Amino acid sequence: MNRFLQKRINSLLLTLTLIGGASVSYGQAQELEGLQLSISGRGLAATGSENPFWMYSNQYGRLDAETNVLGLAQVAYATRFNENHRLEIGGGLLANDGIYDGVKADELYATYTWKWIEANAGLKHRERQLNGISSVDGDIVWSNNARALPGIYIRMLKPLKVFKWLEASATFGHYFLEEDRYVSNAQVHHKSLELALVFSPGDRLSGSMKHYVQFGGTSPVYGEQPTDFKNLINIFFGQGASAGSGAFGGDQINSLGNGLGSYELAYEFTRPTFYLKLYHQSLFEDTSGIELSNFPDGVWGAYLEPEGISWLDALDLEYVQTVSQSGRFGDASNGGSFSGGDSYFWNGIYQSGWNYQNRIIGLPFIIPGVYGQRNVNDRSYVVHLGATGSFGKLQYRGKLSYVTNLGTYNISYQPREHALYSYGELRYATAFGVFTGTLGLDWSDRVQNTLGVGLGYRYNFSL
Repeated sequence: MNRFLQKRINSLLLTLTLIGGASVSYGQAQELEGLQLSISGRGLAATGSENPFWMYSNQYGRLDAETNVLGLAQVAYATRFNENHRLEIGGGLLANDGIYDGVKADELYATYTWKWIEANAGLKHRERQLNGISSVDGDIVWSNNARALPGIYIRMLKPLKVFKWLEASATFGHYFLEEDRYVSNAQVHHKSLELALVFSPGDRLSGSMKHYVQFGGTSPVYGEQPTDFKNLINIFFGQGASAGSGAFGGDQINSLGNGLGSYELAYEFTRPTFYLKLYHQSLFEDTSGIELSNFPDGVWGAYLEPEGISWLDALDLEYVQTVSQSGRFGDASNGGSFSGGDSYFWNGIYQSGWNYQNRIIGLPFIIPGVYGQRNVNDRSYVVHLGATGSFGKLQYRGKLSYVTNLGTYNISYQPREHALYSYGELRYATAFGVFTGTLGLDWSDRVQNTLGVGLGYRYNFSL
């Protein structure tokens, strides 16, 4: 990553964090009070060797391609000390079969809210955006495709009004990755900034940047990577590693660790008859992406919440592409570029890439390689449609994605894969719990077609 550009970006982030606080990037869930418990289970069956794509993708890492049964128990306790102070403690225990079977902690967290600032510590899933019908759950870098990462995360519940027409918000996070990866026990630094122009109560234009850095850990090739305070400062400001720190030589010249992130530009219309959000989220892995040399890679979307349509709550249409990657890496005389071949969510030092416990954290259409290997597929075109609503007491959610996969620049698919991922979910709430039925159908001209069905049940109770 270009040190000068990153230094300027991070200086701006630090300044606005000091005057403002944290981002409203993730919508606030309905507050619970007292002790809440829930138990849920799900059974899946498929005609192929794997479940349909949307039956396990963006499901908080609770399901995988071979899961047949899942059980989940959750508990949370919340208390409000006064108008400005609130504490919530919660956790969950997950048991499933499949590729990553066994019993594991789903969540284990404490959340403290002071006025409009919220601090989370432990294992806690990020809240879904865009009603859960987006192909990236509203965030191309962190799509809820993987399990919750342990760490801390601080955000604001509302933005700071710098002026009547200008709002600012930011987030900060620090996470820890697992031991069983190519660079064991690596860490993740996160920060984000959003600035918004408010033209009227119903018109808002926002621009934001999310930045993540994988750093530290022990590499099988380069040994232990620096995590001392001086190098943490270097990571925050996008500078190279300190001399003699033991970091890879390139990290001493450029920025320390594996940096990645996205820009988002969004326009929100709020009218008496509808809410509409138009948005674009890019991807960057290095200087070329920061300078938008990979344009138009990313997700382009339109999200609509209409009023007065009883059966439709929300509709989302997205176009996603990851095919540019700033061009092919190689000799410029042969059409290549030494700043190209971004190979999203993979890194030459942190070769497990942007995943957690073998699940991509971001855009779920990227298929990672096996332990320490390059991606299998990271170049795709996607057209995605999602919808949610209800017919009386019957709630529904549906997703439909037409995907063209090209493989990678290094190993391309010959021929390209064309696939259709479809998914439907029906939920019916009763006094005895919530019953759920799911249906998924995947068609592909490269791999086996599969039809999947699922049945689920969830019961909530308070004490």
